[in-house]
Amino acid sequence: MPEHPEFDHVIVGAGLSGLLLARRLLMAADAGRLPGAVRIALVGPVPDPAQRVTFAHWARRPTPLDDWSIGAWSELQVVDHAGHARVVGLDGYRYTALAWDRARAALRQTLAADPRVTVVAERAVGVGGDADAAWADLPGARVLGRWAFDSRPPFVDPIPGAQPAALHQAFRGVWVRTGAPTVDPAAATLLDFSADDGPDLGFAYVLPVDERRAMVMAVRMGPSMDLPDPLPAVARVVGSSRWTIEAEERGVTPLPGRPAPRRTGQRMLRIGARGGRVRASTGYAVTRVLADTGAIVASLSRHGHPFGIPPDPRRDRALDAIWLAALARERADLEPAFLALFRDVPVDRVLRFLDGGASPVDVAAVVAALPPGPFLGALGALARQRLIR
Repeated sequence: MPEHPEFDHVIVGAGLSGLLLARRLLMAADAGRLPGAVRIALVGPVPDPAQRVTFAHWARRPTPLDDWSIGAWSELQVVDHAGHARVVGLDGYRYTALAWDRARAALRQTLAADPRVTVVAERAVGVGGDADAAWADLPGARVLGRWAFDSRPPFVDPIPGAQPAALHQAFRGVWVRTGAPTVDPAAATLLDFSADDGPDLGFAYVLPVDERRAMVMAVRMGPSMDLPDPLPAVARVVGSSRWTIEAEERGVTPLPGRPAPRRTGQRMLRIGARGGRVRASTGYAVTRVLADTGAIVASLSRHGHPFGIPPDPRRDRALDAIWLAALARERADLEPAFLALFRDVPVDRVLRFLDGGASPVDVAAVVAALPPGPFLGALGALARQRLIR
């Protein structure tokens, strides 16, 4: 091991959080907000270039990801089990679809071309540190730095001591192209409950990028990791038009009941999904990752360390626990809760709540609109668990 760290920042995992953090560190250095030279090691295998990945998020202002937007909407559609649709204006927000596979390739290429960045295209087998340095262990080598940021996917590299997720968000989507202009691109569909009759909480969402092309994603939340079928929802989108599948996306996201600690040593911080930036109760992550990477860079600039970031509000952790308990108990009956949010609560408050940025007033409005039965039962179950412990 060298006596002094070779890098300032060792970023382990080259996904959304790792790439965004590396980019923002360089931008802060260029703006003079980080002292001295910035040397970054970006550690992570090269992703499959043929893997199609689409993220969606909402924002009021421009974001660093806007260059890879493939669609944006100022209205969202919510469809109940009977097929009745409700269109909701976003009150200044834009719901944006992001071609993450393209963004990932472009960001990785840009970072690799910067002389301050060393890309190590290997999977780390461990992350560690002591009072003087942090490091990423590779097969037969060690990458040493002042700070280490661990964004390895927890479902690939499980977090030691963490409770395994009992619930998951499984998703499978298809990009469809129609022979006739039958797709309505005016509004994206955030929640469509009309095409799922399974035992779990299931819905579809639709990103219509033009009159002939859309991404239709089926989502299922529950204990099973079986992928849902998006084809019933495709029929609602395309009608009687002939259509073909251009690409497919699929995956499973754990919904952990209790997030693991973010700071794991004197010089190590978990970020991304590993750092709990995927909202446990909803699976949303992009807005949270954007805020978190900005806060980490701000902390380094102000304090000289990355730990001066705001903690997740205790109320958010409590609401996540109640929601997941309700999902475990009565997941097939939670459709009314989602519909009530978009019917009875101002949309800006709903969006902040789903992303985890809600104020106490936002949370009060959301809680008042939810049907009490499933959530009171979940609260009682959580209270009994605490008494048993």
